[in-house]
Amino acid sequence: MDAIRDFIGGDEDNQGYLPLGLAMNTDGGAGFDVLRMPGSRDDVHLEFVDNHLELTQLSDGAMFSIKNAEMIAFDNNETVVIAHNQTEGILARLVHSFFNRDATAAEWQLGRETLQQPYDPDAILDWFQQRAGLQDLPDTDYVQTIYTQTLGRSATGDELDLQLSRLESNQIDRNWLPVEIAQSSEAVTHLIGSVLLQDGWV
Repeated sequence: MDAIRDFIGGDEDNQGYLPLGLAMNTDGGAGFDVLRMPGSRDDVHLEFVDNHLELTQLSDGAMFSIKNAEMIAFDNNETVVIAHNQTEGILARLVHSFFNRDATAAEWQLGRETLQQPYDPDAILDWFQQRAGLQDLPDTDYVQTIYTQTLGRSATGDELDLQLSRLESNQIDRNWLPVEIAQSSEAVTHLIGSVLLQDGWV
């Protein structure tokens, strides 16, 4: 940290708390960087301004200007994933689709590292299925679970009929249906407090 309240990370992974204050500028640099915060997500306001994420603590107006970070992790176990491209955004929302919760720092680091290598999408989806415990659900319950956990609502009658028909006719399988829902504009909007997208960060 320098005299003008800048924190600039290097290529290494950085994780921890920074002192709250006015106009704190934080650039995580390369690596996997997690800003830890007291309280909960509801205690702060988040807004992208140009190429920075402005974080304001609502209780006292203390601010951070954040760049090149991968996650904000709160003491109550809530997290905000900062995806750097569309694929990362879908992956982060799939954590909600399958597990009905935010990604942990360890999960998000593993996910990003996986995407940075040659990878098999089906193997990633199998990883989710094996850990989510949804395999034994009948199709109707499976569809409704994915809709509820991704969109915060049940599938309508028409949506349910359509998805059941697609599953029965093998137009889509149970691995890829959550991907389709997680990449929808409705999912992006519903999970905006948990998954943010900023293309071009490192």
